[in-house]
Amino acid sequence: MSSCYLCVGTIFVSRKMANMKVEIISRETIKPSSPTPPQQRTFEVSLLDQLSPSIYVPIIFYYPISEGHHNVNQISDRLKDSLSKTLSRFYPLAGRIKDHASIDCNDEGALFSEAQVNCHLSEVLKDPKTDLLDQFLPCSIFPMVPLNDVVQVAVQLNIFASGGIAIGLCFFHEIVDGATMSAFVKCWAAITRGSYDEAAYPDCFVASKLFPPIESMTGNVSLLNESWVIKPGKGVRRRFVFDAAAISALKAEATSQLVPTPSRFEVVSSFIWKSALAASRSALGSQHQQPSILSFSVDMRRRMEPPLSEKCTGNLAWQALAHRAAPQGDETDLQGSVSRFREAVAKINNDFVQTLQNGERFQVICKFKEEQEEMYPDTKPEMYVFTSWCKFGFNEVDFGWGKPIWVSNIGGDTNPIYVNTVTLMDTSCSDGIEAWMLLNEKVMAILENNPEFCAVASLNPSISNQSALSERITLPSLA
Repeated sequence: MSSCYLCVGTIFVSRKMANMKVEIISRETIKPSSPTPPQQRTFEVSLLDQLSPSIYVPIIFYYPISEGHHNVNQISDRLKDSLSKTLSRFYPLAGRIKDHASIDCNDEGALFSEAQVNCHLSEVLKDPKTDLLDQFLPCSIFPMVPLNDVVQVAVQLNIFASGGIAIGLCFFHEIVDGATMSAFVKCWAAITRGSYDEAAYPDCFVASKLFPPIESMTGNVSLLNESWVIKPGKGVRRRFVFDAAAISALKAEATSQLVPTPSRFEVVSSFIWKSALAASRSALGSQHQQPSILSFSVDMRRRMEPPLSEKCTGNLAWQALAHRAAPQGDETDLQGSVSRFREAVAKINNDFVQTLQNGERFQVICKFKEEQEEMYPDTKPEMYVFTSWCKFGFNEVDFGWGKPIWVSNIGGDTNPIYVNTVTLMDTSCSDGIEAWMLLNEKVMAILENNPEFCAVASLNPSISNQSALSERITLPSLA
């Protein structure tokens, strides 16, 4: 057993918080069903992979399953078998990092853990205590071993008492973005339910061909100034839900001549940005009225000519930066925030993408970072980092026992550092948005008590479609 697995066990085995206990009962390595050919043993990463952070990206899928059809061994065996077949297709994810420009596709495999949960899934959904959800994950989001030993994919199958399961996954960000996560999970689910015609083969090579790595890089290079995004203090995570009616109202408020048809992502992101910034300025006082930056991860697949397929894996995203000056009376201007947001995203077009493909791509990165510094030579801006998983189809992932009743990020507090981060996800009915926010605890306290914000965003409501829990889903034959 590797040290990585021991670290995972130390964190999660038999940990009890509140009335919920999650206990690891087994842990093993799942290897690809067929070996990677020798000529594909070394996988070259892309430039954009080199710019990604060395952390795990977590996601959890929740499924209600009838107690009478809750054969744990069948579910576990089927998931492990299909995961093995999926890893053969996504073979770099079964390997280990070789150096900053390549993956050793050595078929060492993925981590698969099983855990028993001493409560019913309905209890979690009725009162989702987000600070407990990290117990459903197989590892911490921060690797605790050298990068060369890091597992690219880790899974934890959580079995609830009296029915229900949660599948927690951690993907190492080095060669995985949101679209790649979606492609992997959809393929895995299709193979699990026997729908091989729907299990698409990924294109693992496009990213490194279009955006070759820079050999001279000896470590990860962050596009964002780390001193702006990492701050001392205690951070807290909260889940806010914007339903369809709230989003419609925000769209009406945000509509302008510059942006006549704002999208739901634009209005929700912009509303959160201006609201969080106002709360931050209230918490810090008048002596800390610094400017602000909204950083948004933009999927470049759709912005290239011709567009890339969603089957193209890797980190194919760039950071769009929207700027807001120090307070000038426009903190409540949603139209202005949306305009800044759209203008920033529009800059990431095919012309820009081409600059990342030529021989001066390193200069493009340096210029991007230098422009940030030049804009704020004498002050440190308030940085907010947004990511959207909307439209990735996570709510459609069916392993053979129906679609998930909920898909979540994780909660919990962070100390001693925090980052102003927001992850946007579709609600289960896909017409609303869940915002998983990490802010300074003082700022969050002000935001939670802001009447304007609370009139639009619901703080951690029960999961909708509770009727699905009473209509027990029958597990199909796994023979």
